Amino acid sequence: MKSAFVKSLKIGEVVLKNNIALAPLAGFTDIAFRRLCKECGAGLTATEMVSVNGLKYGNEKTEILLRRFDGENPSCVQLFGSDPNAFKDALSMTEELAAFDVIDINMGCPMPKVTKTGAGSALLEDCARAAEIVRATAESANGRPVTVKMRLGKEDSKNAEHFAEEMERAGAAMLTVHGRTVRQLYSGVADWKAIARVKASVKIPVFGNGDVTSKKDFETAVAESGVDGVALGRGALGNPALFGEILGYETLEKREAAVLHATYMSKYFSESYAVANFRKHAAHYLKGIQGARRIKSRLMSEKSFSAVIDLLKEI
Repeated sequence: MKSAFVKSLKIGEVVLKNNIALAPLAGFTDIAFRRLCKECGAGLTATEMVSVNGLKYGNEKTEILLRRFDGENPSCVQLFGSDPNAFKDALSMTEELAAFDVIDINMGCPMPKVTKTGAGSALLEDCARAAEIVRATAESANGRPVTVKMRLGKEDSKNAEHFAEEMERAGAAMLTVHGRTVRQLYSGVADWKAIARVKASVKIPVFGNGDVTSKKDFETAVAESGVDGVALGRGALGNPALFGEILGYETLEKREAAVLHATYMSKYFSESYAVANFRKHAAHYLKGIQGARRIKSRLMSEKSFSAVIDLLKEI
């Protein structure tokens, strides 16, 4: 049965058929995984984060990150950077960005390689610059909604509401709040009470993110925080059927999902790239599976797509 908390939603003028999104995850939400999650029911899918500075050079890695599949509507691209003008330039000069319906700005990544440039979660401590980036992006987005992915703060959540209010004032059409601080990285427990305070401080839609791994988690999170929707991140890794579970229908068993995922990887990427990059996903599919260590060990050495598929069928 579909959760009573599932609903359709508008972000600006973009209509989502449901309020369950796939959160952007660096190294994971490529075109193959997004397609799989969309087919399992995700109302919105987002790319891995893309550097606005990197878009200037149009290298192969950036091109891979911006690939979309037929039927990926609505679609969202997540951008990161620290220079408002770079966001303007990226949107005006990069044809691939024109295909996306929603422009998301990463203000939550805690990784030093991102924050040392003043991007990602570093912007949580530079509210003026963050607001300037949102304004510049909104002005260049040709009417498309601009959204922000944020964390609660660097050490605590005392400034989270103020930051959210400033992003709304600058033109953000929606916020996604990861219920952890920068200091926590991915440890500890997501603070949905703090997310609730952010939700109450703004008028735009707010999605919550963190520790939702079941339909019950989804319902508890929405009921207790009042958020408009939930973005599934690590909870969807190895379990894209979670979208269908929340929506009230059966999608794929774990083995079926793993095989289809690997098949999509082979469709969109070279064999060597597909095999190598699927390994990290395989580790999630194999969690809790009898004989997982043996299968994982063999996957690490396999170089052919057909061999990978044969191994996954042993799940």
